[in-house]
Amino acid sequence: MLLPPGYMAETSKGNQVSAQEQWIQQDKKRDALIERSLRNTIAAFAVRWLPITSSDDVVGLALNNPHQIQTMWRQARRDMLRIINRPSYRSMLSLFLFALTPIPMGISEDEEADGVSGQVCIHAALQQVQSLRAWQRNLQFSGSKVSPSLSSTPICATPESADTSSFINAENIAYWAAITFDTSASLTLNCRPLLSSGLFGFESEFTWKLVRTCLNVFNESSKSWCLGSAEMTDERANEIIAAAACWKLLVWKLAANFKEALRDGHDESEVRKALSQVSNSIKKFDATFRPFLDECYKRMQFLGQQTKLRWFSLMLHSHLSILMVLDMIEVVDRYDLLADLKDASIEAENTVMNALAFGLHNTITLRRAIDSPSPPGLPRESGTTRSMTFTVPLIAIDPYPHHVVASVQLMRKAIDRDYRNQKITQELYDSLNSTLESALKHLPQSSKSVQAARQKLSSAVRDD
Repeated sequence: MLLPPGYMAETSKGNQVSAQEQWIQQDKKRDALIERSLRNTIAAFAVRWLPITSSDDVVGLALNNPHQIQTMWRQARRDMLRIINRPSYRSMLSLFLFALTPIPMGISEDEEADGVSGQVCIHAALQQVQSLRAWQRNLQFSGSKVSPSLSSTPICATPESADTSSFINAENIAYWAAITFDTSASLTLNCRPLLSSGLFGFESEFTWKLVRTCLNVFNESSKSWCLGSAEMTDERANEIIAAAACWKLLVWKLAANFKEALRDGHDESEVRKALSQVSNSIKKFDATFRPFLDECYKRMQFLGQQTKLRWFSLMLHSHLSILMVLDMIEVVDRYDLLADLKDASIEAENTVMNALAFGLHNTITLRRAIDSPSPPGLPRESGTTRSMTFTVPLIAIDPYPHHVVASVQLMRKAIDRDYRNQKITQELYDSLNSTLESALKHLPQSSKSVQAARQKLSSAVRDD
């Protein structure tokens, strides 16, 4: 049987078209799955703030019926298993957001242990960042799978935009966010960093060289500034806060390195060196940024509410790392190391306590659009849109409430210590504990950790 001329070529071309269409359909399906998972994760992440952005009826429904919050959390956790092996920047964002989503009340310890944890999500997201930024796709293999070599092209959301400055900027922002998560996790979860070196080798990395360069740039640009609240505009305040936040990340990095030196049993010389680096970074923060941050505080009532929130977050988090270092020293009974941080420890306790009070006594006003129902007999589109205004303390919308919980617990230890040593009176002791209780009261109450912290603090106060 003779085949017509060109038959094989047409068949081959048809197979290629069919394979391409199949690949496009698979890509669309994958894209839809990632998008749906991201939306579910955003909903689970944000539902904790429903009580402060909704009417009283909705608030009562949310607090009295926690089943809906639990359902959203469970759905988001199931989605993590779907996207954990599908690297994309949206998958990375979903994993990071779920790691920041508090475990809701009503979730048992067994259920927590049966699924993926927040720490696992952080590590998976960091690994995705590494693969998304990789240019060389060489042969990769493990005991379960062998992946062939691919062309030396970067993975990106839109290939045609890979060379544009907007894509590069977005990628750099994502990487900086990942570095922040990596550094925070290595300090708060007692794990090794994935995107950067730990105790050894971090000084030669470009990221931390860039942070030091930013400090030098700030020093040069601020030489012409006059210290005085009259010179403190909203724009300048945000510039100061941004530069200080950049250096704060290095302080967290050095604190994590010090914890690594203690945790892994390194030589005494390495422990002392790591502690010295922490101490020096704190001194540089105080010498470079603290005078300007104090001027921001004097001018605070004339600054924007977003600036107030950023200032509060910076002051709380920058000094929380010092409290965590002190806690680590006490846990391993290395009280001989406390002398190097004596001044820093007092300043950190004062600043964290003042920051909590600042977050309670300063408010932020936000507006939320609400769709009013359409009149009977008219199409739904004919309804009007109105806005609802709500005012809450800054601490109520802190995107890192677990850091507030940690601050409260560490400050509780410091207050108890000073009370036992008769450094504070009973009246002051009660007042400070009242501030801590108020801080926990304004955090999202659907969080299992927040409720546990409130119960522990209340029990301790009653026992005293």
